[in-house]
Amino acid sequence: MRKLVALCCLVALTCLSALASNIIYGDSANGGKPYLLEIDKTTGAIVATYNNLAGGFNGRGIVVVGNIAYYTDAADNNVYKYDLSTSTDLGVAFSVTGAAALSTIAYDGTNFWLSSYLGGNQGYLYTPTGVLLKTITMANCTANCDGLEYFVQNGKGYLIENRGDGQGPYDVYDLNGNLVTAALIPGTGETTGIAFDGTHFFTSSPELGSTGSISEWTTSGALVQTIDLTGGSSGLLIEDLSFDYSQVLNTPEPGSLTLMGAGIIGMVGILRRKIHP
Repeated sequence: MRKLVALCCLVALTCLSALASNIIYGDSANGGKPYLLEIDKTTGAIVATYNNLAGGFNGRGIVVVGNIAYYTDAADNNVYKYDLSTSTDLGVAFSVTGAAALSTIAYDGTNFWLSSYLGGNQGYLYTPTGVLLKTITMANCTANCDGLEYFVQNGKGYLIENRGDGQGPYDVYDLNGNLVTAALIPGTGETTGIAFDGTHFFTSSPELGSTGSISEWTTSGALVQTIDLTGGSSGLLIEDLSFDYSQVLNTPEPGSLTLMGAGIIGMVGILRRKIHP
């Protein structure tokens, strides 16, 4: 029976890890309330726009975990929550003490990495309930760095960050802020947000008067392609990007774990009946 349960768990986890979404999420600065976007990473088409956000002004960071988007803005120190499945703003999740405004945000499967938008080169690790766990310094950031991502390579977690507001290149740091690789991604032109889909990096290049573009990069820093965005309004300035971390890191939300557990129990029951008629 133990082997049977283990097999069922393995099958369920394999199915979960196989979930690959073509959707990349963005947070746009537009001189007003943030705009959250869903973008087809293969075509650049903006397939959905969420503009009924209750919190924030001039969007900056975004993290998506399951159906929940966490977003930040350039006017306060709050991290807001938004339910993408119901198009409902859920208000403030937590606040970052000592920051007047927040830039980008990333997620390690348990906690959030954030950076301040107004000056400084520090990164902050916060729990979902707003407890500060760690503060690090990323030396190559000049100020207002707005591209930060957490990613895993060979079983180890790292951070990758650009060097200023819309400034490349992107440097890789360990989780204590030590520089690992300088200028991994060149980041030519105006370069802001960055996301990792488990295989490649994607960066955003907002351009005034257009909807901008996204560029795809290998983990060695080679450019794969650049795709112009379509279907959005003129002047969108995408400041940060995120894939669904529950898929990239295989960390589903508690509700998903409950449903998966129920499914496993049901599968075990069916198999038991077949084995023991």
